[in-house]
Amino acid sequence: MRRPLPASGLPRLETDVEPVAEGWRLTVGEKDQVEAQATVGLLGTTGVLWWIGVKETARRRGLGRAMLGSALYFLSARGAHEVILYVDDASGDPEQDRTAANALYESAGFVQIDRLFSYQR
Repeated sequence: MRRPLPASGLPRLETDVEPVAEGWRLTVGEKDQVEAQATVGLLGTTGVLWWIGVKETARRRGLGRAMLGSALYFLSARGAHEVILYVDDASGDPEQDRTAANALYESAGFVQIDRLFSYQR
C-alpha cells in the first residue's frame, strides 16, 4: 500500500523516538507500560512503515489512527514525499486477521498498489 505525504487531517501523539536498525521506533507510554509503537524508515524520499501496533488492552480508543498520524508526520518532517507499507494478510487465520489494519490504512488514504500471494505445498 502507498500514499503521498504529507498526510494532513490525522491525529498525532507525542512519542518517544529511538533509532533502530530499520530507522526509528516511535513509542507511546512508559517502557514498562507501552501503549503503542511504530517502526519507520526512509529509502531516499520514500518513507516505510515497517510495523505499527497497539497493546490489546488499549485498542478501540483511536491510538492506532493517532500512532499512524504520528508516524506519517515524522516521515514527512524528514523529507519523505510518499510512504509505503506491507500488510501480512494471513487469510483464514483468526490470530492474524488484518481487517482492522486494512480499514485503518484505507481510511487514511493508502491505496493498494500490488498484492503478493504465497502458497504452501
